[in-house]
Amino acid sequence: MDVNLIKGFLALISAVSGASSTFLIKLNHKKLCGLISFSAGALLGAAVFVLLPEAGESLRFYEVLISGLSGYLLFWFISKYFSHVCPACSASHFDEQTTHKFSEIVLTLITALSIHSLLDGMALSTGINNESILAAILTHKFPEGLALAALMLSSNYPKPKIFLYVTLVESTTVIGSIVGTYLFQSKISPVILDAIMAHIAGGFVYLAIHAVLGEMLKNHTRLVIFSFSLGLILIFGVHLIFS
Repeated sequence: MDVNLIKGFLALISAVSGASSTFLIKLNHKKLCGLISFSAGALLGAAVFVLLPEAGESLRFYEVLISGLSGYLLFWFISKYFSHVCPACSASHFDEQTTHKFSEIVLTLITALSIHSLLDGMALSTGINNESILAAILTHKFPEGLALAALMLSSNYPKPKIFLYVTLVESTTVIGSIVGTYLFQSKISPVILDAIMAHIAGGFVYLAIHAVLGEMLKNHTRLVIFSFSLGLILIFGVHLIFS
């Protein structure tokens, strides 16, 4: 089995494990904030320490900036006009009214999350210092699966259906790893491939900033900053070890 495909399945397992923990452990909001902030720091670390520097090897600064901004704006647009692109990053936005209307927004939410997961899978297949990216995505997938499952559980979905939904939507990460493997091993220009990496990094930056600001403006500021910093340090450490 291709190593990138294995990484895609590991990400899927992380998300499903997060969903399963919803049935076993009752997390309070403070602990959830810490977990989400930690994973947000890991995503930002993957973007800043790995993807963007690698893209800068063949792209000019303004090209990296434009490509990264395109990824950021894509997630911003989806979240603003379609549905939250990441249930974990948007945890504070899922109020009681949203939960009760989940059955009405489930399709749009799952579609948006599938796009996010597809890009996660592609990031796993870049072939550059993949340990850092893998660590960041595995860290993020757990609270992502947990948040989606918790939202469905609060909307009175049966547990088998929750497990099925989370598995299906997170399976797009595996699809993304297959697509990414084809792209990054193809004869496509390195400039285009680096632009794709910067685009993915822009999406990671959006998720990290949106998650942290969403929680810091409302709750547990010190915990959020501490957990976010730990996530950054984790990826920086992994990057130093394997680079």
